[in-house]
Amino acid sequence: MGLASLNLLQDPSEEPLESISTELKLYGKRGVYKDTRLLERGGQIFEKDGILYSRAFSLCDLGRGLNEYCIMQLITVPNSNLHSYYKKGKVGDDANAVERLEEWENVDNAIKEFVRLFEELTGNEFEPWEREKKFEKKRLCFYPIDMDDGVDVRHGGLELKQPVVAAAHSSLEPKIAYFMKILCSQEIYRYAMMEMGLDSPDLPMGMLSDLHLERCEEVLLQFVKAVKSMKETGQKAEAVWSDYSQRWFTLLHSTRPFIFRDYQDLADHGAAVFETIRDINVASRLVGDMMIMKYLETTYEPVRVGDMDYGVAVENIFAVEPSACPLDEIKKLTNKVLLWCGTRCSSMLRHLQKGFLPSVCSLPVPGYMFGKAIVSSDAAAEAARYGFTAVDRPKGFLVLAVVSLGDQIIEVKSPPEDTKSLEEKKLGVKGWGKKKTDESEHFIWKDDIKVPCGRLIPSEHGDSPLEYNEYAVYDPKQTSIRFLVEVKYEEMGAALETAEP
Repeated sequence: MGLASLNLLQDPSEEPLESISTELKLYGKRGVYKDTRLLERGGQIFEKDGILYSRAFSLCDLGRGLNEYCIMQLITVPNSNLHSYYKKGKVGDDANAVERLEEWENVDNAIKEFVRLFEELTGNEFEPWEREKKFEKKRLCFYPIDMDDGVDVRHGGLELKQPVVAAAHSSLEPKIAYFMKILCSQEIYRYAMMEMGLDSPDLPMGMLSDLHLERCEEVLLQFVKAVKSMKETGQKAEAVWSDYSQRWFTLLHSTRPFIFRDYQDLADHGAAVFETIRDINVASRLVGDMMIMKYLETTYEPVRVGDMDYGVAVENIFAVEPSACPLDEIKKLTNKVLLWCGTRCSSMLRHLQKGFLPSVCSLPVPGYMFGKAIVSSDAAAEAARYGFTAVDRPKGFLVLAVVSLGDQIIEVKSPPEDTKSLEEKKLGVKGWGKKKTDESEHFIWKDDIKVPCGRLIPSEHGDSPLEYNEYAVYDPKQTSIRFLVEVKYEEMGAALETAEP
């Protein structure tokens, strides 16, 4: 049964058999809505004066047959004007949704139009909502779904069929590893949200702000109090149930809302659903860290040492706050990217205490071709070459650091002739490799940090001296170490312990 054919008053026991593999189009406050097709062009949510211009809205009025959503975003695209995206439609009727993607030469005019649309949709002023979260729900107007700054677990967790593979590379006891990977997979959360009717691909119900969850809880408790103390019967009682049901499904946007009829409905589809969605939101924050595993797995290729190829198994992941170059300082900078850095174990303490130092000289080979620079890569495979120690000492560390490439980025596909000018101007440099990460899989993490996670595919620069993309910055203050990934190098073809319980 397709969503378009669902009855708004459908009984929740009549579960639609929707595919759990439906792609989530919006994963959080910084997520560029998939249908814009701007993420592939490096699109990011526009931010000014602490406001992220990305909003999602919901409206449920069962009496009028309304169950609608709306998406509004301002999106910056490299080497292009500011874009505005607007989409409004009925749940399950994507083909007839109103959709607009426009370019704006004047940023102030784009912001004014964004504010105008917000106030038209909600009947509330924009600034009080953004600054103080003051909002009054108006009749037949949309309510903002307050998204949090993170990644919905249905997007950030391990993908379908991936848990067994990931568990096989874990150092945990196999049954425990298998259990943990299942808990960190997308599948169980997709199933849960599908069963509850909260699986709309357009709204990230697994990444709501604490404030939004608090408002859901307030309405739920008001609902319970109202029906417990209600003396009305007949149509008056039905009106109370109807009013609260619609308020509930406006806050927790559903693909199949209905009017609660009794305490059992309130328990099963009110209280239990709230408890589950609250827990899934916590899971989204925890599973967000699994993106490190995904980033490693998608951008890794075997390290060749002599006649042997080596893969890696993740032993531990450590989140760090180094003494040098704290993240709070990096947050203020532009064009932030999470990148891999390779280093020897013997250098690790120095890096954590003092930060990365630029290369000591310039040479026309990978790692040194940018001059006295701090070099990183979007491929774990490149960092793994440096992290390898020796066959008899198979453990090493891969470093994930947030790197600010600055306002001006120079792109090259051969060794720069004049590295001194790059060093003096402290520009960001990107060296194209023979292979690149699939840009369609890139996403924006918290604090507007881009994660170029994606399968390694051939680039348009097959004659490059670099195997993978490399990035160079010249000021140590532009790099902040965030994670240490302890790995064990394993001979390819060695038997793996089964992860099945």
